[in-house]
Amino acid sequence: MVERNYQELNDSIQELRSQLDNSLATNAEPISLIMDRNILIIQKISNFLSSATAFLAQTETQLRNVYKKGSPELNAWNEKRHKIHADNFSYFFLYELRNFNQHCSLPFSSLNIAGERVSENASMLFNINTMILRDGLFNIGFTWGEKNTKRILEQAAPEFELLPLIPEYFHFLSQLCLDAVQLQSVQLAGCASYFDVLHRTLKIPAGAVPVIYIGESTSKETPPSRREIIPMMQFKYLLREYSKLINMCETAL
Repeated sequence: MVERNYQELNDSIQELRSQLDNSLATNAEPISLIMDRNILIIQKISNFLSSATAFLAQTETQLRNVYKKGSPELNAWNEKRHKIHADNFSYFFLYELRNFNQHCSLPFSSLNIAGERVSENASMLFNINTMILRDGLFNIGFTWGEKNTKRILEQAAPEFELLPLIPEYFHFLSQLCLDAVQLQSVQLAGCASYFDVLHRTLKIPAGAVPVIYIGESTSKETPPSRREIIPMMQFKYLLREYSKLINMCETAL
């Protein structure tokens, strides 16, 4: 969910750039276009922030259910999460911004769109910046708390851009997701080995969906009516996503 919302946000920004390019060629009205896309970008950022907070809360709950409260696994994951929060402004600010956004909406001071040409005959290239006035975070009636207020005042410029913080936050979330999944690496390896033996033993054709029939059959020619799917295809999908997550975490920002 977090990854999809992150990708949808990036797609919305790229689409706005493309539409601005087209507006120059077609003489379309850019103001209404910008207003519409501004609303959409705010929506996508809000969705991303909400899904990120949900991911963190749900992962902590799952780890607590599997390993129990106070377990080394849960404690190690929470310690890393808290350290990332303490050491990185992007993680800290966007994590706290979700709560602010729920009560006060995203505090954009402006959506800046600027176009430039690298040469006289080159196409116009557009840059999109979502700017936040730091002091505006504190005069809208939201209580950040003394510690958070001090950190924002110390680490944020009087006006700063929001969008560059989002890839950093997503990267940290991906790392935390990988850490949680890798706690089950032994179980994943065991399951992969079991399915490999099952696949070779039963000689399952490519693309076939293996099932187990349960209960009594009415005749030798008719299998039982109840059956359950052996989740080999689902497990392959899980391993693909696991591999993608590993590659994503190994890629530098």
